[in-house]
Amino acid sequence: MNPELLNKQFGIAGKITFQPFEHSIAAELQSKFATAKVSLYGAHVLSFIPKDQDDVLFVSPKAIYKDEKAIRGGIPVCWPWFGPHPVDSSLPSHGFARISNWAVINTSASDEEVSIELGLTSNAETMRLWPYQFEASLLIKLSKELTVELTTRNSDNKPFEVSAALHSYFNISDIDTVTLEGLSGVNYLDDVTNANGHQTAKLLSFGQRTDRRYRTSGKAIIHDSKRDISVKKSGSGITVVWNPGAELAMQMGDLAEHYKNMLCVEAANSLDDTIVIQPGMSHTLATTIS
Repeated sequence: MNPELLNKQFGIAGKITFQPFEHSIAAELQSKFATAKVSLYGAHVLSFIPKDQDDVLFVSPKAIYKDEKAIRGGIPVCWPWFGPHPVDSSLPSHGFARISNWAVINTSASDEEVSIELGLTSNAETMRLWPYQFEASLLIKLSKELTVELTTRNSDNKPFEVSAALHSYFNISDIDTVTLEGLSGVNYLDDVTNANGHQTAKLLSFGQRTDRRYRTSGKAIIHDSKRDISVKKSGSGITVVWNPGAELAMQMGDLAEHYKNMLCVEAANSLDDTIVIQPGMSHTLATTIS
């Protein structure tokens, strides 16, 4: 569907417009409190800009925009598996949702909130990668906060298991100076060392490669020199905290030196928090950023 048709069917004057963007189409949302941009490729939130502030989300200046390539930054949707496929490493890392074109299902707007819902359903290509019938939707709500809700419905006649993440990249001043609050007393798996750990410090600081999955359902707060960013969630028992550090980042052509200006704090279903969904049932993984 082209932007003109999308604007006729789903556009809302002064609130939601559709424009060509790189290799896809983007929806531009505007509430009285903030603006946001969402690519239909990957149902990928690319920006969240509160009034009179810098973008809360980070998109790499070196991001690559092409089919079958995930966009580096924003909020990629990792689904229906998180990380490498558990059995077949030739399948796309973090699943196929973030490299699929999603359809617009609905838009709405009020004085306080603007929202768009995108959908992805099983087809011949998804069945080749993951042999289940499903309906996935991503509801993005923009007000003073940004809320993203990923709902998976099992439309098959057998149960299936999903792992997932809303892989949020946050725009920060400097990874060497930010801290993260909300993880004190929480157990985690360190994916750099493949060892279990327990955080005792109130604040987590960085400056080296960090890749941890914390077993928590709680809120986290990024403390930056220019602002604090609150990351709440629901339907999630795992919080992923990731920054690749200098050595790994320099091997990543779509990130490189820009790693210093990003930190991922992600609502996830992973480890012992993977979700089994029975036929006709659904599960929602959500994050709220302010």
